[in-house]
Amino acid sequence: MTEGVTAAPKRSDAAVTPVAWRIAALGILAGGAAAGYLAGRGRLGRIVPLLTCGVAIGCAAPVALATRRPPISPDSAARALGAASMKATFTILVAARDEAGVLPQLVRDIARQDYRTASGEPLFELIVVDDRSEDGSGEAVDKAVRECGLEKVTRVIRRDGAFLPDGKGAALTAAQPDVCNGDVVLVLDADARIDPAFLRLAAGYFAAGANAVTARRRIFDCEGDWLAGAQADEQTLDGELNRGRWALGGCSEFRGNGIMIRRDLLASVGGWRAAALTEDVDLASRIAAHAGERVAWAIDVEVWEEPVRSWHGLWRQRVRWAEGAFRRFFEHGPAVVRSERLSIGARLDFVTYIGQLAVPAVVVGAAAAAIATGRKRTLWALVGGYLGISAGLGWDSLRWERRLNGRPLSHGERLGRTLRVSLFNGIWLLVVPRALLNLALRGGPVRYEKMDHQGAAASHWDDAPGRLAQ
Repeated sequence: MTEGVTAAPKRSDAAVTPVAWRIAALGILAGGAAAGYLAGRGRLGRIVPLLTCGVAIGCAAPVALATRRPPISPDSAARALGAASMKATFTILVAARDEAGVLPQLVRDIARQDYRTASGEPLFELIVVDDRSEDGSGEAVDKAVRECGLEKVTRVIRRDGAFLPDGKGAALTAAQPDVCNGDVVLVLDADARIDPAFLRLAAGYFAAGANAVTARRRIFDCEGDWLAGAQADEQTLDGELNRGRWALGGCSEFRGNGIMIRRDLLASVGGWRAAALTEDVDLASRIAAHAGERVAWAIDVEVWEEPVRSWHGLWRQRVRWAEGAFRRFFEHGPAVVRSERLSIGARLDFVTYIGQLAVPAVVVGAAAAAIATGRKRTLWALVGGYLGISAGLGWDSLRWERRLNGRPLSHGERLGRTLRVSLFNGIWLLVVPRALLNLALRGGPVRYEKMDHQGAAASHWDDAPGRLAQ
């Protein structure tokens, strides 16, 4: 089932840091810190926090309201699929490096998919990119595929060579659109778990007219674990924010686990890029700039994944995410802002969303002013406003959550989880300045650090797929 070996790309294919980006990162960090410092020392100390909070509330309130009227609802997606004369086929694409422990679980979930023809033939194929694995990942896939009867629709592509760039985006370049047979390309992480109805529910959004869709990311194994539970609620909050941006006509974005895009659209923007540190937002910006496409958020199409299980691992992951967001802005931001295929509102949404990444730098400056002068009003106001907006959106987004018995959270549970996710989001006040500093000081290629996966406990998934406790 293994198809072949890819040629080694040139070193220049790896993500590098142009001098202009380094200067821009330093300018954002220094400029934001200077603004925060001046605000903390002078008369602007009262105005800046009020202005910041006012802008944040003005953006957050419309988002929360808009999530209640998405352009494509789950019901309308289901009706569109029922009325469709032709149903989209899927290429499920998984990039994996040393993931033998979790890939068989995902293969079994894919084999359970009920998205098939009347005769039971799958309306999907599976492509696994074995990215230089040394633990037998390819062999583990082959064995699981034979056990599940998916041999006819599965391919394993071995990626080997010297000087290969690291990272998921780089691995995906081994399966460009011309390698895929499906109408829609679906990207899943190696540790992903999906319900039997996943593809059928996703197909409804494409039948309803979407060309790019992202699944709702969920976190398993988070019962009684503060860190895992906070990540679960963070994903729910992030989904609320981007679902609202989509409903408002803004530049909503993919999230890495559960990317779905029509194959012809992916091909039209150049396919996957080895230089993309964060392939999800990189692709979202490219389809926005060049095709005017925005990403639909499918709240009923759920992909479950492991939490990051340590603070050290979480820090490394979040710094990479933040650096990837800035790299995307420096590389694709001008094209998005100039794009005539996007409405003015969509372009303004893009600028506003990127602009909020400057707030942590301002907080750094306000903290320095508080230390120098002893006046902490500006610092507490900025931090309070930042965490307060997270709390407001968090409270609203948790309306989607349910207990094991299917009932909504009690007010007490919802409040406790709101406070948890708000405090957890405070990590970005430290992550973003560190990411900017990394960008400013780095001259060579970016080193991608892989997360370790353990897999879901069988008692939490295999016995009751898709119904994990939060």
